[in-house]
Amino acid sequence: MSGLETHTLRPYDDPFRADRAPFVWLAEREVLRFINIWQYSIIGPVLSTILFVIVFGSVLGRHVDSTGGVPYGQFILPGLLAQAIVNVGFFNGTTSLFEARRDRYIHDVFASPLRWWEINAALVAGGIARGAIVGAGVLAIGMPLTHGGVARPAVFVFGTLGVLVVAAQTGVIAGSLTKSLDHVYSMESIILLPLGFLGGIFYSIQQLPPVWAAISHANPVFWLVQVVRIGLLGSGDTSAVSALAVVWGLAAALTVWSAVIFGRNHLKA
Repeated sequence: MSGLETHTLRPYDDPFRADRAPFVWLAEREVLRFINIWQYSIIGPVLSTILFVIVFGSVLGRHVDSTGGVPYGQFILPGLLAQAIVNVGFFNGTTSLFEARRDRYIHDVFASPLRWWEINAALVAGGIARGAIVGAGVLAIGMPLTHGGVARPAVFVFGTLGVLVVAAQTGVIAGSLTKSLDHVYSMESIILLPLGFLGGIFYSIQQLPPVWAAISHANPVFWLVQVVRIGLLGSGDTSAVSALAVVWGLAAALTVWSAVIFGRNHLKA
């Protein structure tokens, strides 16, 4: 058979080998989902956060006394960074999983060779990636504006990673429970936003009466703000050990809750 190429046929009993691991495929899909709309999913949160830094830090900061010797713009940047990560992590997981349930796409994913924990991990990875990109954008613009730095790099890296996990898992859990998009926006306006504003973003709880300072410790967002603030500024309203312990305790508890939902396949359309 001159001029013809000969091809070796693969035996029928050869096992199937995917070009990519199913987990990598699903994680990539989650990342591409928000990358394709980067103007809204990334630029929007970064700009809105930077506007807070400019208005509150640069303009109002001139009329506000420094907190603990730290200029007001530098003081609020860690809290705004934590809030931005929480917001995008929440919305990424919530909208992704809700749409998958609504369109019954999630049933196809569970019918695939993916294990339940791989599905959960891929969804969480998407939220972490989006939170990390938005957080990096906020820091890239906010730190030169406020002339800030990273006082305790190890605390900042380890603490921010915990914040990313908390935000992503919260979004995945919320996405498994919501019945409509109205529920998603209700959670944001009724729960997430108030917790953020009462979490010490714009003030130190040392300025509060003892009763309200004690109540603030029950707010999970307070600890997310503190661990980032300690990492960037070197100190906060609590110790670094306490902040890291609470944040990673939250991350572990939310991960267990999320694992129970996915392990028992309690995701209903």
